[in-house]
Amino acid sequence: MINFNLNKYKKSLETDYIGKNIIYLKKVDSTNNFASKLVKKRSDSKNNPLEGTVVLAETQAKGKGRRERVWISPEGGLWFTIILKSRLEEKKLPEVTLIAAYSIAAALNTEYSIKAILKWPNDIYYERLKLGGILTEVEKINSDIYLIIGIGINANLDTEDLAPFGKKSVSIKTILGKGVEREYFLSKILLYFEKDYKYYSRTRDFKTLFKKIEKILSYD
Repeated sequence: MINFNLNKYKKSLETDYIGKNIIYLKKVDSTNNFASKLVKKRSDSKNNPLEGTVVLAETQAKGKGRRERVWISPEGGLWFTIILKSRLEEKKLPEVTLIAAYSIAAALNTEYSIKAILKWPNDIYYERLKLGGILTEVEKINSDIYLIIGIGINANLDTEDLAPFGKKSVSIKTILGKGVEREYFLSKILLYFEKDYKYYSRTRDFKTLFKKIEKILSYD
């Protein structure tokens, strides 16, 4: 399996701040756990260099899903966490999860013509098969709220990699019949997410964003 190429990723990245600082790990228990520890260690930094940091791992030994479920994370997927210091109230955080999910769907549709749907509250599906998921956690440091947005996408996984899921999951590779450049794909997800997140943080106007999100949102 080809490792993630940081130089290629940085050349593709067009964001203002999200993903500019990336921490690359070959293996970790969970990128969310790693990010949480990082926040606890470095949250008192005056320049707050963690803002927009992405933690990316080739594999996770204990990837986390909702309700403490284990998220299987073999090589070839996109397993990463975005760290954000939020000025939003905690009750608004589920909306950030939806914004992040929509950014993945937008990148899939625009770049690869894959029409993904969002399954409430935090999963990405293709037809009736799971393609990815999001777990947003919160770290409160004094009066500051940090969002730990964990994202897992079955990018370049082969059929045998998906076997532990039974016949309930799919990868981008199995949909297209070929692998995708993970560096480029990640850069596009972060670009779409940053645009909508900045808008929401500035305006608190989720209604406008939800108009496009609800078109691909399923509650089934």
